[in-house]
Amino acid sequence: MIADGDEDAFRELYDRIWKRVYFYLFRILKEKEAAEDVMVETFSEVWKSASRFKGRSRSTTWILGIARNLAMNYLKKERHTEDIGEYQNRLPVESLSVEDCDRRDIIRRAFLALSTKHREILDLVFYQELTYPEIAEMLNIPLNTVKTRVFYAKGELKKILNEMGVERDVI
Repeated sequence: MIADGDEDAFRELYDRIWKRVYFYLFRILKEKEAAEDVMVETFSEVWKSASRFKGRSRSTTWILGIARNLAMNYLKKERHTEDIGEYQNRLPVESLSVEDCDRRDIIRRAFLALSTKHREILDLVFYQELTYPEIAEMLNIPLNTVKTRVFYAKGELKKILNEMGVERDVI
């Protein structure tokens, strides 16, 4: 048990989810080095705080919550802003020829063009496969707010894909 200082258990947990945590952080921070740094901080915090994990949620949800908090702290420090809600401006969208990219690349480019808030909520739903109640608990927001954010984020993603010249049946 990690809470008892079992290094083998910690190593097994790390090996099982480090990629998931890293890509979650990368999609929020959009910088490889920042994602790596925050990931190290995340697992350090997991090791130190394991005894405080109460088991009310899945361990991955708890770890992603730690990663998110550390990522938000990083963004505040680097960008001198208050919270994720202030990162509304998204990147300019470049028009693409479908022949130039595969589906995964198209989705990645469109995803990175989303605002941080929309990118995060879709990441938690589609990449992390968390339930809406788990997301609500992790972000400390009402369930209906999660539903609303997902709705608007999907709409924004669709708009970006349209701006890129990607037709619905291509994806």
